[in-house]
Amino acid sequence: MDRRLLLRALPLLVAGLGGCVGGPRGDGGDSPRVTDTALQDTGRCSEPETASVTTEGATVEVRGCITGPNGCAVASLGSAALDDDGLEVIVTTERDAPPNVACTEALVYRGYEATVTVEDGRPGSVRVVHDAAGGRETVVDVTLS
Repeated sequence: MDRRLLLRALPLLVAGLGGCVGGPRGDGGDSPRVTDTALQDTGRCSEPETASVTTEGATVEVRGCITGPNGCAVASLGSAALDDDGLEVIVTTERDAPPNVACTEALVYRGYEATVTVEDGRPGSVRVVHDAAGGRETVVDVTLS
């Protein structure tokens, strides 16, 4: 094929693909996206590295129990993001004490309630990952119906 002809046709080819690659979904709606997140530490819990997922409309709720490295640890939200596999919620812990305060050196179990709002659709699945004292572990991976 003539290289000049190809170079002239390339802009038309690219323009013709607009909307086909990385554009909105085929149903006319936008791709789902996370619009709001919140996590509240609920105090002590008794079943570490567990979680449950419920959904209501555009809201995904996660309740769980994560292991903290010491007595100053509280549950915190690492991230909540959508990808091709669904919604991934990463829960971690952070220190909730000034630097000059000594913390007990015992592992603690911290409960939490996380809320993630997804706009323009619902994820097909939810994966909850604990990034805890014992390492990173997927504690729930559910497909939503």
